[in-house]
Amino acid sequence: MAATGTQVFGQTVGRYEETDTPKGLLLPQKMGSILWAPMTIMGIMLVFAAFGMAIARAQLAVDLSEEFTALRIANFETIGQLIPGFMFLGFGMIFAGISFAIARILGVFREGGGLVQEAVGKGIKTPDMPITAWIFLMGMMMAMMVLIFTFAGHIYAATQVHDAWINATSSGIAGDQAALGRAETWGTWLEGLRLFAVGLFLTSIAFGLATIIKVIRFQSLRMKELAQGGTASA
Repeated sequence: MAATGTQVFGQTVGRYEETDTPKGLLLPQKMGSILWAPMTIMGIMLVFAAFGMAIARAQLAVDLSEEFTALRIANFETIGQLIPGFMFLGFGMIFAGISFAIARILGVFREGGGLVQEAVGKGIKTPDMPITAWIFLMGMMMAMMVLIFTFAGHIYAATQVHDAWINATSSGIAGDQAALGRAETWGTWLEGLRLFAVGLFLTSIAFGLATIIKVIRFQSLRMKELAQGGTASA
């Protein structure tokens, strides 16, 4: 029968559960074991895609300096809206890969700690998810949703800026000023949202690392307790 406690080796830790058998991985930890590599790879691919667009845009700038056409400037401005969308979505997926890797590490501690305690045969203490872990998960999901929204926003802004310049007769005057205004307005808002999402991701990762520290402390205290003959009913 499971019991709960907050003391390990005479020190106060987060709430934990005492059982006779190891507890399984939590859902985020299972997802982390599967998704950390695919998310990281997709993020790297998006970053390289943005880099390729930047090279193409640089070539368009050279072409525009030689001869102005509406199609060239429309493509130039369109790619300019797409680059940050692809780049920051790539950053988001890389950060998500790091976050899933943190969840995987926590799963290894949870599973490995349970197996070690089971081998000793003096009961198993498994810590509950601390508040830092909840903040880590919620922050990561919010940041990813914001970056997906900004990516969609850049697609919209790219269509608007393309419509603005496709009928232009000179490099300084857009053919559709209303569409250009919408594109610039969206671009300004999206810049702030991108930076907010990156800051939220980095803050969430910091809370994830803090959770690892909490788990390591719990495990080290439990190992000391077992070394001195402590049982799960301590």
